[in-house]
Amino acid sequence: MNAPYVEIGSILITCSFVGWITNYIAVQMIFFPLKFKGWGILGWQGIIPKHAGKMAGLIAEILTDRLIKPYDLYRKIEPTQITESIRDKIGEKSSSVVRDILVAESPALWKMLPQEAKEILEKEIREEIPTKIEEIYEAFGKDLDQVLRIKDLIRDSLSGENAKVLSEIFRRCGGPEFRFIVRSGIYFGFLIGCVQVAFIAYLNQWWTMPLMGIFVGYITNWLAILMIFSPLEVKNFILFKYQGLFLKRQVDVSREFASVISSRVLNPENLIRIIFKEKGGDLIISELLSKTKELLDQKLKSKIPYASLLLGSQKLDEMKEKICDSILELVPEAAERMKSYIEGRLEIEKLVFENLSVLPPVEFEQLLHSVFKEDEATLISLGAFLGGLAGCAQAYLVFIK
Repeated sequence: MNAPYVEIGSILITCSFVGWITNYIAVQMIFFPLKFKGWGILGWQGIIPKHAGKMAGLIAEILTDRLIKPYDLYRKIEPTQITESIRDKIGEKSSSVVRDILVAESPALWKMLPQEAKEILEKEIREEIPTKIEEIYEAFGKDLDQVLRIKDLIRDSLSGENAKVLSEIFRRCGGPEFRFIVRSGIYFGFLIGCVQVAFIAYLNQWWTMPLMGIFVGYITNWLAILMIFSPLEVKNFILFKYQGLFLKRQVDVSREFASVISSRVLNPENLIRIIFKEKGGDLIISELLSKTKELLDQKLKSKIPYASLLLGSQKLDEMKEKICDSILELVPEAAERMKSYIEGRLEIEKLVFENLSVLPPVEFEQLLHSVFKEDEATLISLGAFLGGLAGCAQAYLVFIK
């Protein structure tokens, strides 16, 4: 064999390296690859991408059940602000529906209509469209979860092609913890290396090195994960107090989590989309059509009672449809103009941070630990396997070469 000091040094360095490299690979395997690589069972997909759907569902449940109540968000929006943001457009539409559409459909009817009646009709439509829009918003509250489907928005924003956003959440929230896992491999590996030196001195057998390599790889991964999440509360040990590293940083983690959620998930663009363009948009359009037809029936009958005689009932219905289509053009305009108001009014980041930072430890722990729970045993076993390989290489260098 080589000189004792060289042998001891190689054991300590190897154990430290094995601890570091196995933990480093374990952390990388949490995030990468995004898609499955390999053949059959001989392959791997990052834990987060693989289980993104389930993890996104868990986050959606925590967000909507404990951190952000959809109905509370709904109540923060003043419907008058929606109409105020597009009042100028409503004025333009009221003029166009009275003048352009009536003239296009029946110039004779437009000429027969007294000027005062034209102005009154235009004024009443301009004043009543905002009322109809506000009535539609009020109707949202009756069936809010089914209409807005915020849980679906959260799941879709964090899974599938958007799994990288979920990875970003965990990298930002658990950055120090993941770095601790990697570094701890060096420390734990060195300590176990000291034990291995004693084994070699006592037994002087090559097989102790692969055996200790397996032990180093296994124990360093297991201890690192354990120290991150346990104990949930501060616990007194003989010489010191200790709390799981992730739990200890609850305030900082909450701040990072809230930042990603508000900028990448519940941002104004996504909220506008579900309110105005998806199922919420379908409700707005159907309700707005209904309210507008109701409004037109009232106004045309009172201001132009002879309209049906001049146009015929079918032509009159077609004209109402065109007027409704013209008013529906307000929906995307309202959506664009509401972005800044919604962002300032809802304060998603502040709301998530304040509620998450005081969440009970057992619920808070689920946010990050859910990543490990799915394949925790696989990660630890991988550490043992890689440690065993490194131990075999070490035995070859020390005993054979």
